[in-house]
Amino acid sequence: MDAGGDFSEKFGLKHYQSILDNLPVAVFAKDATDEFRFLLWNKKQETISTIPRQRALGRTDYDLFSQESAQYFREMDEKIVRSGKPLEIPEEILETGDRDEVYLHTYKIPIFDHDRTILVGISEDVTETVTNRKALQKASRTIQAKEQEIEKTQLQLIQIAKLESIGQLAAGVAHEVKNPLNLILQGVEYLDRTITEKDENTAFVIEEMNHAITRATKIINELVDFSTSSRFDKRECDLAGLLDGVLLMLRHDCSRLDVQIDRDFAEGLTVHVDQAKFEQVILNVVINAIHALRDVAQPRVAITTRKSTYSDERSEGVRTGKQIRIGDPIVEIEIGDNGAGISPEHLDKVFDPFFTTKPTGVGTGLGLSVVRKIVELHDGFITITNHPTLAGAMVKIVLPE
Repeated sequence: MDAGGDFSEKFGLKHYQSILDNLPVAVFAKDATDEFRFLLWNKKQETISTIPRQRALGRTDYDLFSQESAQYFREMDEKIVRSGKPLEIPEEILETGDRDEVYLHTYKIPIFDHDRTILVGISEDVTETVTNRKALQKASRTIQAKEQEIEKTQLQLIQIAKLESIGQLAAGVAHEVKNPLNLILQGVEYLDRTITEKDENTAFVIEEMNHAITRATKIINELVDFSTSSRFDKRECDLAGLLDGVLLMLRHDCSRLDVQIDRDFAEGLTVHVDQAKFEQVILNVVINAIHALRDVAQPRVAITTRKSTYSDERSEGVRTGKQIRIGDPIVEIEIGDNGAGISPEHLDKVFDPFFTTKPTGVGTGLGLSVVRKIVELHDGFITITNHPTLAGAMVKIVLPE
């Protein structure tokens, strides 16, 4: 039986065989009333499947393809016939023994003619498109993995810079903790020598000891919280409280150099930050300001916070989805000093890794490069200029509200 000829004659396609054979898509037809045997198989179908027409006509999917592929085709065909509606299959796999997997974009249309149902299929070979897409997906996964490695390295670098900051804080913290502990020791010795039931000084001494313990505990907790966090964990934080906590850790440095800290904090201002890492930002910036005031007669550091609306057009043409855009609500933190400022030839280099104007052995030059990376991780940015009124340097940190 010539199933192909019978179908061509039945549906008037015999004179159009050459047209079908020259189409850029595969065309086939199956007899759904006879085990879905193939009735039509054009040249493009031969090319895609590597199966000649003579071998395909009159046979089923089970005769031509792998068991898994044949079962899939049969289930889809039966589903289409039951529904009586055409079906688009964006991506299906054709496996043959002669070539690698072929990906097809297929339309199947059921045609009902009295007691006979014919299933016509039109397939486009999309193997190259699918292969390219998979290659891009693989490349994307590789890039994401590399980005995760880079982020991990950046966090390690931040931790290294943090340890350097802790080293700079150590002497001041030791001094700040030593004084309360000495006061506690003196109080204990006093009570040991003089305590009686009627001693009027007992309550006062105990209260002073409690204040000293609270002060020492707060300083130690600030340092522990700052030093232990290595993960990136953003939360809503009270900005004034965060700044006050950093300034508490720097209290000894400020006292030693008689640095006046001017605070101008907007009331009730909060920021969405990783507290420990953002404390590292403020700590590095304020330490730099204090170091710049060693030879200043009346050293001063001014810290200002405010809400604002972003209006700087400098980056409007080169923004990404995470960058702050014109009109966005922002939080600004300005830290200025009345030191000598930064020379013009150094302003463009201050964020370069390992660049420092400090004497040899004082700092690694990693501080500000790490500071900028932390600020960028918070979707913000940082700038350094010379202060318009204090004459020293001014650091401006901008964060999304």
